[in-house]
Amino acid sequence: MLQHRYFIALLALAGIAVPGFSAPIENATIRRIVDGNEVYIDQRQASVDQSANKGQNLSTGRSRAELLFDSKALGFLGSNSLIKLGEECFRLNQGRVLINGPQNSCLGSKVLGIRGTTYVLNTLDNGDYSLAVLSGTATVTDEDNSEVAPFTETNQDNILSLYPSLNPVIGVGSSAWGSNANGLKLGEAAGLILGDLSFFLPLRQESGSKLLYSYTTANSNFDGVWGASTELGYKWFDPNNQSISSLLIGYDGWEIPGCTHSQLAVGGIWQKGRWQLGATGGIPLDNCENNLSFASGQLGIPIIDLGYQSVVLSLSPYVMNGIGNTYGGGRVGIDIPIGDKLNVSAYGQYDDLLETVVGGQISYRFATNGGFINDPNIGNNPVSSKGPWQANGFNTGKPVQLALGTSKPLAQPRSDLKSSEEVDAGLITESQVGILTIQAGEEVRFNRDGDLIKRGPMSKERFAELVVENMKGQNLLPESHVINLTYQQLYGIPNRNLLSILGLDWLIAARTPYPRLRGANNLVVPDNKLPKEEKRKEEEQQSNNNEDEDEDEDNEDNEDNEDNQDNEDNDEDVVEAVVLTYVCFSSSAPTGTQYFVGGTSGGPIFDAIRFTTSSPSEATCAGRGAGTSGTEPTTPRFI
Repeated sequence: MLQHRYFIALLALAGIAVPGFSAPIENATIRRIVDGNEVYIDQRQASVDQSANKGQNLSTGRSRAELLFDSKALGFLGSNSLIKLGEECFRLNQGRVLINGPQNSCLGSKVLGIRGTTYVLNTLDNGDYSLAVLSGTATVTDEDNSEVAPFTETNQDNILSLYPSLNPVIGVGSSAWGSNANGLKLGEAAGLILGDLSFFLPLRQESGSKLLYSYTTANSNFDGVWGASTELGYKWFDPNNQSISSLLIGYDGWEIPGCTHSQLAVGGIWQKGRWQLGATGGIPLDNCENNLSFASGQLGIPIIDLGYQSVVLSLSPYVMNGIGNTYGGGRVGIDIPIGDKLNVSAYGQYDDLLETVVGGQISYRFATNGGFINDPNIGNNPVSSKGPWQANGFNTGKPVQLALGTSKPLAQPRSDLKSSEEVDAGLITESQVGILTIQAGEEVRFNRDGDLIKRGPMSKERFAELVVENMKGQNLLPESHVINLTYQQLYGIPNRNLLSILGLDWLIAARTPYPRLRGANNLVVPDNKLPKEEKRKEEEQQSNNNEDEDEDEDNEDNEDNEDNQDNEDNDEDVVEAVVLTYVCFSSSAPTGTQYFVGGTSGGPIFDAIRFTTSSPSEATCAGRGAGTSGTEPTTPRFI
């Protein structure tokens, strides 16, 4: 019978991790102070980068502090809290602390040991402890348990090296745009359909919340039209308000008939709660006749949540400058993420220069290293399957009791507890193995001596409350991503607030460059909007000036009034030589019949009858109707 009970105990321990003990504490360094500066070492005010050594007290007033324990673990010490550093562990004498990494805590005569774990420890008013595990596994054992092998420093990585990082990403897709800037309906408009290829490369990543990257795109219609863009960008996460900011500087080059364009691009975007506020602009670097500079703002509004992302509606006012004029316009766009890899976007815009432009893009992006996120914490501590206390059949809100052999009880029943909270001395025991294991999603209660009083699963609301109370306003943790995965496994997808605090919004935004579509960002003046008549006038003026110079050489001695009059006549001839071409156009006529084509019916601009004049005031469309009946009145339109 005794052997059988030992066998059961060994089977029970086969599925749980051996507890890990960190090396003796040397110091705890203050990395960051939140909400004022009320942080103290032995009651003396402390500052960032100061350290408390073993035997010293580290406390807070209204402030909160981020601590680094010997480069092996991170801690968030709450307000009005106090810890004392010991040899093998720290003691929480007041308040609460969140720990990420192998840093043990003393609970009376017991030791709370962890490995690859994030937990929250609270002291209660009556001296009891409350322990909640957010990820991984925690274990409790006697301080003098010699059967558990110590966890040596050589087995531990620097905690700051365990932040998730982003992998390079390749994107393929297609984009298209069309414009009726030449006066045609959109079905007959100029435009392009392009194949797109992109490459996103993280260059430097720091503390899981700062990123320097490069992003390069190339596109072509595979028939002589091509374009390429490259940018260098910097993104960072602000823990004070969980916002994400980015800046970029880049270069665009694209080919159109007659000239190869180049442009310096600059921009930035700020995001919080998936709302976006951004600006971008382009400055021409070429001498093309039809180049344009532009500046555009962007307001992004999340309208529908799709999993971890949102459908975003964007409103973008913009101004352009070219051919000596400034033009204003507006753009409306929508961005639809379909899972992590597929994205569809569309936009429409209007201004007096480009008139109506519509476009869009579909893109598929995939990582080159097996996934977008490289998280070393998942390999070391995968999210475990649900324990019996987390499964629906046991998730009743009542404590779950675990039997490991027989021995003395961990705690005697207490008179201040309800009967459902009492510990059965025959079930909750210290066996010869002497290990109590707490899984992610559980919350337990110990008395001041470290004896177990209560144990049960956390509700969805309780888990979220602990995350918000302890992590909001703090830096991201190396295990923030794992905590998110744990929450998802236990309760489903977190809400936007939790995703922002846990940094998943950051991991998505960091690998998503600012959208720079060919049709929306590489703008040129349409051919029919170029000042052709002014150019012709300048050429003719130059030709006449050359003739005048030849005539002056032949008649250099003739300076009488007749020659002066001839010169004036020549000047008048130059003005009269200007030819203006018009068509008769009706804005109210049915689409496709707006132009006078002769007879009693209208038609498209291709068939429109042109007429010329040297004076705009003499242009007239009297008696020239358009429309299907030929009765729509028309007005002159310069082309």
